[in-house]
Amino acid sequence: MLNKETLITSLKLFIITAVAAFCLAAVNKITTPIIADNNAAAEIKAQQEVLPSALEFIPGEVEQPEDSTVTIEKMTVGLSMNGDGRVAGYVVTAVSNAGYGGDIKVMVGVDKNLEVTRIKIMESSETAGLGANASKPEFADQFIGARESLSVVKGEAGKNEISAIASATITSKAVTSCVNAAIEAAQAKAADNKVEETVQKLEEIKQETAAQISEEVEQ
Repeated sequence: MLNKETLITSLKLFIITAVAAFCLAAVNKITTPIIADNNAAAEIKAQQEVLPSALEFIPGEVEQPEDSTVTIEKMTVGLSMNGDGRVAGYVVTAVSNAGYGGDIKVMVGVDKNLEVTRIKIMESSETAGLGANASKPEFADQFIGARESLSVVKGEAGKNEISAIASATITSKAVTSCVNAAIEAAQAKAADNKVEETVQKLEEIKQETAAQISEEVEQ
C-alpha cells in the first residue's frame, strides 16, 4: 500500500513538474523576442542621444584598443538625418574592467569631424553618490568636443584633461579610457574608405528594393 501511494505521489509530482517546465518554456518563448526588441529599441534611442545628427545606424568593424583594460563591444556608423547616405559620425560602445565597482560600459558619439558629441553610461556598478556621478552632466559633458586622447586630473582641468569626480578618480579614469578608445576607433574607421563604400552599397540596395516594391504595387 505504501509503495502504491509513493508511486502515485511521485507521478503527481512528475506531472506538476512537467507542466511547470512546459509553461516556463512557453513564457520564455513568448517573452524572449519581446525583450530582444525592447533592448534593440533602447539601444537605438541611446545611439540617437549620443549622435543626434544621425538618422540610422549600420554595423561597423573595429580593432580592439591597445589599452588592455578596455574592450570595444560595438561600433556603428551613423548616417545623416537628410537621408543622403552620408556619414554623420560614429557610435562606439566600450567597456572598461577598471571601474571601482566592476565593469563600466560607455556609449560614445563621435561626429564626422571626429569630435565627441556626447557620452552615455550604459552599465555601471559604481558607488552611489561617488562613481555613479559619472552619468551626471557635470562630469559627462566635459567630454563634448574632445578629439584627442584625454587624461584625468584632480581639480581644474586644462586642455585635453578631464576633471575627476570628487573621491571617484578610479571611476573617472575608467570612463575616460572608454572615451579615448572610442575616439581612436572612430579615427581609424574614418580613415577607412570602406565605410563610404559600404554606405553606398546600402543606399543602392535600398533604391533597388524600393523600385521592386513599386513595381509589385503597380502590377
